[in-house]
Order: sequence, then structure tokens, then C-alpha cells
Amino acid sequence: MNPSARVMVPVKIVDAMIAAGTTVPEPNTTNGEVAWVASGSYAIDDLRTSNGSVYSCIRVHSGRPTRPELDPGYWRRKGPTDRQAPFDDYSSTKTRGKGVITFVLTPGFINGVSVYGPEGATYSLVVRAAPGGVVIREKHGDLYAQAAGLWELLFTPLPALEKVSMDEIPIAPNAEVTVTIRAPGNGAVAVGDIKVGDWRPLVGDTDMGGVERGAEAQRKPYTYRKYNDDGTYDQVRRGNARDVSCRVLLDAEEAMYADAILGEILDMAVPFEASNLPRLGYLNTLGFVSGAIRADEWGVTSLTLNIKGNI
Repeated sequence: MNPSARVMVPVKIVDAMIAAGTTVPEPNTTNGEVAWVASGSYAIDDLRTSNGSVYSCIRVHSGRPTRPELDPGYWRRKGPTDRQAPFDDYSSTKTRGKGVITFVLTPGFINGVSVYGPEGATYSLVVRAAPGGVVIREKHGDLYAQAAGLWELLFTPLPALEKVSMDEIPIAPNAEVTVTIRAPGNGAVAVGDIKVGDWRPLVGDTDMGGVERGAEAQRKPYTYRKYNDDGTYDQVRRGNARDVSCRVLLDAEEAMYADAILGEILDMAVPFEASNLPRLGYLNTLGFVSGAIRADEWGVTSLTLNIKGNI
């Protein structure tokens, strides 16, 4: 395998980093979102947005001045708003629209962009050196994977891409990132998750090792089934995640470097790539990384990684 195991340390996107040119407003009234107001009267199951989240009313009330996020006796969080959906770590909570969706971000220094769960026909990733400045890296393409063989090419629809990404971005302390998903006419478009940040190689500067053969990926479904006494069941369809496990061989001098990276990304959903080879794309995922470092012998250390994928 290509010795390129790496993780992205992502930048946490806050509302101040979502810049002009973004086509998803807050609230997104086109998709039915309504902002909470202190003077409102609310019935059970009414939905309102506040500070990037959607809340459901769980107790009839009116005129309460306390915002929903600070009022758990009256409101329960349902999920992110359309504007914040791409930044909550879940590709299953999507921003949806028609024709085109654009996000313009100002995260500062980054060297990588990954977009999960895109839906549409084409994508565009553009990085500028500064807001409105010169383009320093860009990538464009369609959102369909290559056919597995001649039969698939001739007789079956092309599968949709699960992820598009771009790296090797030149150093720019004040970078601006534009992510655009398009569909012909007024076709449906969506974005699941956008990660921007700093790719860190787990093999450091060493020429040895890398991900060993035997790395494994497992598709884990989260569809819920409730079985009835008569053998029938009710099914709620959910997404599926890709869990990855692998072993990385390191020079012993790189062990502390790898340990520092693991410490930095604990409790953080991050993009992970076991290899940058396209045919090994099934060993890449978005999830929580845990690992164990073992001193195998003089000068050689191994890093066993387990990545629990997010839906």
C-alpha cells in the first residue's frame, strides 16, 4: 500500500466563518424554517430555529424571553439548521436545495477540503489566498463514480460519489474556501458534511512502513427494526457508516509524533485516509479515531488504528 495514512485536524466552523456568497440563509425560509421570537406563542411540536439549531416545542407557552437552547423545559433540540448542517459531523443531516448550493468559508490556514454526502450533478471546490483574492487551488468535476465494468457502463446508472476532496493547498493564512454543488435546471442538490483543516501524515517523515496489508473496512448499517410478536417488523431506514481498522508501521523516532496527533483528535470526528490510491478508497472514512502504539522491536513501532465511522 501507499504509505500515506493520514488524518485531518479540522477547523471548527462557526457562524462568523460563513461568509457572503453563501446561498443558504439563516433561517432558510424556503425550506420552511422559522426563527424563534421571544414574543411568540407556541404549541407542542412547533419548530423554531435559534443559534444554528432547530428546536421542537414540548410544552405550550407564550411570551417566554428565554432562548430555546437555554430553556430545556419547553424546547428540545431536533438538529442543526440548514445553514449549519454541513458542520455538525454527520453526513446524514444535509443542507438541501434546488439548482445550486454554495458555501463560502473563511477558516484561515488549511491544506485540505473534504465534502461528504454531496447530491447533484457537478461540484466545484475553490480556494483563494484571501477573501475575494486570487485563486490558489481549484477542482471541478461531476458527482458520479466511474463504472465498475463494461456491463455497468452500458446498462446501469453510475453510482453517486460519497465524497469529493482536494488537498495540496498552498500556504495561505487567510484562505477563503468556496464549495458549490449544482444540478441542471431546478434539480435537487444537497451537502452532508464539509471538513476543512490540516492533513497530518501518521508516518511522519519516515520512508519505512505505512499501512500494512490486511487493513479492513466494514459497512455498518444503522437502519432500525422493531420486531412484532407475529414476526413482522417496522423499519426506519437510516444511513450506514464505514468503520476502518488498520496497522501502521513507524520508525520508533516517529512514535511520539503519532501519539501527539492522536491526542489532538480525541473526541473529534475527523477525515481519515489509509491510502491515497483511488482503488483503496474503501479504507477512507469520516469518524472517531482511536489507536494503540506498540514498541515491537528496537527501532520499530506499530500503531493499531480503529476508526468508528459517522453516518
